[in-house]
Amino acid sequence: MQARKFQTLQESQGFTLIEVLVAMLIIAIGILGIAALQYKGLQYNQDAYFRTQVNFLAYDIADRMRLNKANAASYASNLSNYTVPATRPGGCTQTGSSAIGASNDLACWKQELYDALPPGSIADISSSGGQYTISISWTDREGNTHDIKYTFEP
Repeated sequence: MQARKFQTLQESQGFTLIEVLVAMLIIAIGILGIAALQYKGLQYNQDAYFRTQVNFLAYDIADRMRLNKANAASYASNLSNYTVPATRPGGCTQTGSSAIGASNDLACWKQELYDALPPGSIADISSSGGQYTISISWTDREGNTHDIKYTFEP
C-alpha cells in the first residue's frame, strides 16, 4: 500500500517536457497573431494617412482655383497627368508679386504633392463644361493603386 502512494506522488509532481512545449507553442502562436495585427494596423494607418493627404491636397488646389477664378482654366491646361518626381520640384514663391498666379500656385502644389505622396503618384486637373476634376492616384506598399477624384465648380 505504501508503494502505491509513492507512485501517485511521483506522477503528480511538476510538469512534463511535453506540457512545457505545448504551452510555449500556444504562446508563440499568440505572439505571432499580435505581430500580424500590428503589421496590418500599420498598413491601414499608412493608407489612411495618404487618403487624408489627398483630401487636403485636392481642397488646397480647389481653393487656389476659386481664389483665381478668372484664370481657373489655366490650372487645368498647365497640369495634366503630373507624376510626382523622386526629387523635390522648385519654382514656388511664397512672397512678392511672383507669388500670385496659376503657375506659382501649381509650382507650390507640386511641392506639396512631393511632400505628401510617394514618388510615382499622379495628379491631374481637367475641365469639362465649367466643372473641374482633380484626380490623384498613388500606389501603396502592396502595389494597389488608389484613385481619388474631386469634381467642383470654382
